[in-house]
Amino acid sequence: MLFEHTKCKNCKHINPAYKNICTECKSYLRERVVNIDLWSTIQLIIENPELAFKQIIFAEHKNFVSFITFFIAIKNLLIARFLSVPELGSDGVSTSFIVSLFLMILVILILSSLFIFVQNVVYIQRDIKLRIKDIYSVSVYSFIPYLFGLVFVFPVELVVLGGDIFSNNPYSFQIKPLFTYMLIGVEFITIIWSFYLIQKSIYSITTKRNISVKITALYFIIWFSTLYLSSKIIFTI
Repeated sequence: MLFEHTKCKNCKHINPAYKNICTECKSYLRERVVNIDLWSTIQLIIENPELAFKQIIFAEHKNFVSFITFFIAIKNLLIARFLSVPELGSDGVSTSFIVSLFLMILVILILSSLFIFVQNVVYIQRDIKLRIKDIYSVSVYSFIPYLFGLVFVFPVELVVLGGDIFSNNPYSFQIKPLFTYMLIGVEFITIIWSFYLIQKSIYSITTKRNISVKITALYFIIWFSTLYLSSKIIFTI
């Protein structure tokens, strides 16, 4: 297991993976990682996810986690809004953007808490000691590919479709069907990529593929169901 423990070379004491100094003899276990470097971590997530997860867990300060969570909330809000189009169209929204975003952030925090709880129970059962902030940070950074859609795809959608992206009279599928389906395909790839990274992180920690697949599948089902439910409620409060 990559993150099961760190054995001190000096006194042979077993330390949690996130420790860089032995709790017994105070010897250095590894090089200190103070902060998460955002751009190098994004690059590592693409090239070597396991090393990226290790650096995130080792980092003493989980910087950029709140920043990324905020943009995940915006991305979730856009997807929920798109799912609401058949019923609400472009004129059926009665909730302000600020209120909708606040509710989506709340939804994400509740959903993340549930996911972290499930992971933590599994890790404790396997005698793997990780902090809550370690688990949450790895989960958040796994959604980096998901945010590629927000940064690169959504601006293109706005340029090409404009306000019609949230219209049901007519639908964007009717205006530019091929382009719309292509963009949805790209969005779907970023979603699958992110959940693959989540599965990869759990597998890297537990070395149990069946556990990692089951937890990830459960998380995906709950995540999508929550987005769909949000699309029915969050814009009409």
